[in-house]
Amino acid sequence: MALKVMAVDDETSIRNLVRAVCEDSGYECVLCEGGEAALETFQREWPDVVVLDVMMPRIDGFEVCRRIREMDENVPVLFLSARDDIIDKRIGFSFGGDDYMVKPFNEEELILRIDALVRRSRRVQRTGDEAEPATPAERFTLGKFTFDALRHEVLCGDEAVSLTPKEFQLLYHLASHPGAVMGKDELIETLWGEEYVDGAISIAVYVRKIREKIEDNPAKPVFLKTVWGVGYSFEA
Repeated sequence: MALKVMAVDDETSIRNLVRAVCEDSGYECVLCEGGEAALETFQREWPDVVVLDVMMPRIDGFEVCRRIREMDENVPVLFLSARDDIIDKRIGFSFGGDDYMVKPFNEEELILRIDALVRRSRRVQRTGDEAEPATPAERFTLGKFTFDALRHEVLCGDEAVSLTPKEFQLLYHLASHPGAVMGKDELIETLWGEEYVDGAISIAVYVRKIREKIEDNPAKPVFLKTVWGVGYSFEA
């Protein structure tokens, strides 16, 4: 069965172009004109990849991505937008996006990125399958924090910390190696893939958001530390 791409854009020409590129590469493709239709279609079709425009009437792509993440933490989302400002890219990643391309786009590059997202998604699924049933390594405690990989959950004492999927992955990865200092490029390659090392992903932004959720004083972090010129580490 062919993998399914959901393409969301309010421009007919873009939707049809994405469909042609995907179908030429063996993917099935479903099209949506706007955010409301995308959310309805997602629950009906459960696509393997979402290609999502940002500037759409009523519900923009950032909000669509946020709501998709409430339904599915793992489906890859690729933003395809005319907005190329670094701030927009950071917003897209902070809302749960996995990749960001700027229009006009190269057709070959689009399918290469979709292929990469599919490969990474398959690796995550295989890891999840192999992890059941849960072993002690999948749930561990450091200080007052409990990390649960199967539930994608971090507890501070008895209270759950509200983290986005990528925030969880970053914090869990650092906590799995307590005290180890990991550089920005190493973290991006591990969590997003080697092809994103030179992209717009800002680990510093993710670190700042996590600190706001776990530190008593984010300006003076006790747990998630910066080792200047080297990277980040987690200790509790």
